[in-house]
Amino acid sequence: MSGTHLHAEPQSGTPGDDPYHQPHDLGNRLHFLYQIIEDTQDTVRFLDTKAAFCVTLLSGMAALALQHHGERPVVHYVLFAVFMAAEVCSILVCLRVIFPTIRPHISSSAPARPRFYVGHNKAHHWVLHTIANPSDNILSESKATYVHSLERATDEHLLSSLCETVLTLAYIRQIKSDRLHAAMFCLIASVFAFAAIMLLE
Repeated sequence: MSGTHLHAEPQSGTPGDDPYHQPHDLGNRLHFLYQIIEDTQDTVRFLDTKAAFCVTLLSGMAALALQHHGERPVVHYVLFAVFMAAEVCSILVCLRVIFPTIRPHISSSAPARPRFYVGHNKAHHWVLHTIANPSDNILSESKATYVHSLERATDEHLLSSLCETVLTLAYIRQIKSDRLHAAMFCLIASVFAFAAIMLLE
């Protein structure tokens, strides 16, 4: 009809048109989780590097303090004892930063398989592997079991595996950060005690 103008009513937006309601994209989610893992690992390495530098600094101060011999006033021995106590505490805490033996318990409705990181099995003995080359499989997964779990994995399983890895690394990063924070206080005490000893020389 030529004399009739039809005015289309504005239709409500569909979920696909709304940028906040885009369809689920597994690839984007996996990439997001992987980026978090990389960033967290970089932070963990940075914390380990700072702890290793602290150990080097503490070792140098201890070596320099032990080189001085001869008769000293009583206050010197008191300060030296305080310095050595702070040194030992600092090094122990720094080693706890570098070698944390922690494994958080993360509950999940979906099995976190296949694992993003494959750990060792129960028969693993690090002392034996330090002096000899292992000839058997020391990992908790074999090629057959890992391929089987990967073939049977659903999208939910892959997301669960990466989410567990993200939370595990975040937990380790936080523990390392807290321990390094404590190590800084011990290091400051060591530096002040070391400076006092040097001033008495």
